[in-house]
Amino acid sequence: MPEGKKVQQMFSGIAGRYDVLNHVLSMGVDFYWWWRMARISGAGPGKRYLDVAAGTGDSSLALARRGAEVLSTDFTHAMLRLGPAKFQRKGMGRLVWASVGADAQRLPFHDASFDGLTICYGIRNVEHRALAYGEFLRVLRPGGQLTILEFSRPRWAWLRGVYTWYSLKLLPRIGAWISGDAGAYTYLPESIRAFPDQPSLAAELEVAGFRGVRWTSLTGGIVALHVGMK
Repeated sequence: MPEGKKVQQMFSGIAGRYDVLNHVLSMGVDFYWWWRMARISGAGPGKRYLDVAAGTGDSSLALARRGAEVLSTDFTHAMLRLGPAKFQRKGMGRLVWASVGADAQRLPFHDASFDGLTICYGIRNVEHRALAYGEFLRVLRPGGQLTILEFSRPRWAWLRGVYTWYSLKLLPRIGAWISGDAGAYTYLPESIRAFPDQPSLAAELEVAGFRGVRWTSLTGGIVALHVGMK
């Protein structure tokens, strides 16, 4: 089975408990990470944003709270279907929100359609990142910004040690207990360890053609925000 299909099936299986797991496993810090992502993205009234790999919509909700028109997309439909109800519960019905199932490597949108594009915890799961970067550039308007929020490398040795122990030993057990799927939360730390660190991801974006690439480490580098301009 292709790797992308395996990832799709895995996230479909844990969709219903995905949000709870995020809050528990991050000890609630994920709310701060969403807020920082939306703030650095430049989202605001009058701007149209594409949220790729939007999952259950937390990232889209953070953008919409800043007044942006948001279109969410994900290749896992079971996750994406949970988004509209979340927007209604949060009282965001006054803002435009739509969802489309799509693969980041083949986006079904016209050239230069969006002022900004975000992808949170999704680029790590893309099989061919160079294809996705090309699509991101294509659908962004001139001067548009890509914002990536992703797990990364802690900056300090002691934090890397603690984080490695937590992600390899404790996280899979908690994830399996809450979700009922041990494999999904074994995959998570393995995929993080295989993913480029902050400077390496920035270099990938520059090679792809993004300008003014920079990054900000959050919570000691457990996650990082990368931005690049078209």
